[in-house]
Amino acid sequence: MLNFLWFALGLGALLVALCLCTVLLRLHRTLSALEQTLMTADESLREIVPEVQGSLGNVNNLTAGVNLALRSAGSGASRVGANVGDAAGEAGRDARAAAHGVAVGFRAFWRGVVKKR
Repeated sequence: MLNFLWFALGLGALLVALCLCTVLLRLHRTLSALEQTLMTADESLREIVPEVQGSLGNVNNLTAGVNLALRSAGSGASRVGANVGDAAGEAGRDARAAAHGVAVGFRAFWRGVVKKR
């Protein structure tokens, strides 16, 4: 009976080892396929990364150009706004001067008309 137990224990160990080998072989095939996929992805990324870096460099250059244009437009608009305020003040002075000139001219004209009578 003891010999049968040793035989059953050995046979069980062989079955466990066989099942473990089968599982490990399947795991090996799965990991090999995963490794191949990762290597392909790595090669693709190595090809794409310089192109993406070049594109990002172009985007950075475009952004810098747009920022410069907006800064220039903003400073120009602020100068124009300041000049508009100055021009409005000058226009007001010009209008007052013109009104005063018209009033003086009308008084002179009126005096001339009244004297002729």
